[in-house]
Amino acid sequence: MNLVGIFVVVLGSLALLAPGAKAADPLRICLDQDAPPFSSKRGGRVGGFDLALAQTLAEKTGRSLSVQWFEAEDQPEKGKDTRTSVAALLADKRCDLGAAFPLFADSLAGPLTEHARLPRYQGRTNEDRRRAVALSELIGSQPYIYTAPAVVLGPQIAGKVINNLADLDGVRIGVEQSSFPDVILTLYQNGRLLPNVTHIVPGRGLLERFEAGQYDAALVDIHRFDGYRSDHPETALRLSRYLHPFGFNLGFVSRAREVELMSAVNRVINELLDDGEVEVQAKRAGLTYLAPRDPAVRLSPAIVDLTKDSD
Repeated sequence: MNLVGIFVVVLGSLALLAPGAKAADPLRICLDQDAPPFSSKRGGRVGGFDLALAQTLAEKTGRSLSVQWFEAEDQPEKGKDTRTSVAALLADKRCDLGAAFPLFADSLAGPLTEHARLPRYQGRTNEDRRRAVALSELIGSQPYIYTAPAVVLGPQIAGKVINNLADLDGVRIGVEQSSFPDVILTLYQNGRLLPNVTHIVPGRGLLERFEAGQYDAALVDIHRFDGYRSDHPETALRLSRYLHPFGFNLGFVSRAREVELMSAVNRVINELLDDGEVEVQAKRAGLTYLAPRDPAVRLSPAIVDLTKDSD
């Protein structure tokens, strides 16, 4: 290759970098240490779909990768609040990007709350435990995967065909209270299924109790079940073919002013989606791959969204 050709190649590589970023600057990405198969850090072992995607993203933008591991804060009776944890870490400039962020318009257009305490994160000091940071507007990337509530079946009814929620009549159902699946079941045909629903407090082992036979079906985010299945490969629980029509996309998120960085991120995501690499990495990590759907960013669900039973 002549000097002109080399110069063109170098320029093409630099074009992927956000303005002001140097190749030597690491791309800092916040990842939840307990969100398999998206991301996990257990002792010295790290892995997950988002970690693999982050590594590819760093490589294709000519930067090294620096991961800020964190543990999302638990909200009483509600479970993990990952969105607020990521927003706080971004506001404190602990990372440039957060991964697997639900792309809802109200979560991006303004702060979820004016201030938030920092979650537990690798390197946190005693002073950091007491600090609260002012949150700001966020910007989302192109989505790279879609998720939605799915019906999981126990071995007693593993062969049952579930075309809609009415097919769960008379079936013992487990669900985490205060979750989207809980609202869906509660609203369904004026509480039709409620007599057979068992509500489990978040963090109290919804799927573990299911495995022990406390119910015969569960409505849970499809990727939540993927994570359980990756940790329990011997499980007798099985996904049905039913997927609730209310779902949403996941993508990277950053501070709203990081427009140049997000532009570079979007170019890489689109390239990876076009050549099928996102799907390959998802399946390698044990994720059920669902391609992003329009609209890329959606409004938070209205009652009518959660009462639908099919597309």
